[in-house]
Amino acid sequence: MNPSNVSADDLNDPTIDAETLREIAVARPDLRGLILQHPNCHAELANFIQDLPQGIPSGYSGGQTYGGQPSYGYGAGPYAPYAPQPPVSVSDEKTWGVLMHIGSLFLGFLAPLIVWLIYKDRSQTLDQQGRTALNWQISAVIYAVVSSVLMFLLVGFVTLFAVAVLDIVFCIIAAVKAGDREAWRYPLSIPFLRDSIEPRPQGGQYY
Repeated sequence: MNPSNVSADDLNDPTIDAETLREIAVARPDLRGLILQHPNCHAELANFIQDLPQGIPSGYSGGQTYGGQPSYGYGAGPYAPYAPQPPVSVSDEKTWGVLMHIGSLFLGFLAPLIVWLIYKDRSQTLDQQGRTALNWQISAVIYAVVSSVLMFLLVGFVTLFAVAVLDIVFCIIAAVKAGDREAWRYPLSIPFLRDSIEPRPQGGQYY
């Protein structure tokens, strides 16, 4: 395969090996975004691509050297700096989105916090979902504490039960929305973390 003649459609072939992907990334800067999403683009190759300058490096000799220095495999050198990981796939966005909200029923704010911290820089959808889930879980804790205080007036028993029911209902609704890659803002949640959710267009999705 001649890297210079590769098209975007050619990268849909899952049998392209990592070495070929590396050659294409060097020769075709315009296809690097698609290469990062290829199933055979492992972490080291992704780091190599992120470190590449714009355009074809001068003096490239088929992978033996890079800019006059040894290529050290797929990295840009023995001390290659950290590079962002590839974007999260659509299927993983759906899976982690659902787990984030369902996990809140068992682990409270820890479930969305962990997923959000891991994927917020790799997926705008999970970033938004994590923010909305954390806002609600923190708000629910505050409502529960206030309800505990109000138990001295008996009304706290009612409000605490209401918070528990709303938590279950809201988390289930959010999980269903996450299955469609939608970020849903929990009602009654205090916006501790700002989100950028806008009203959903007719027939559209949040991204």
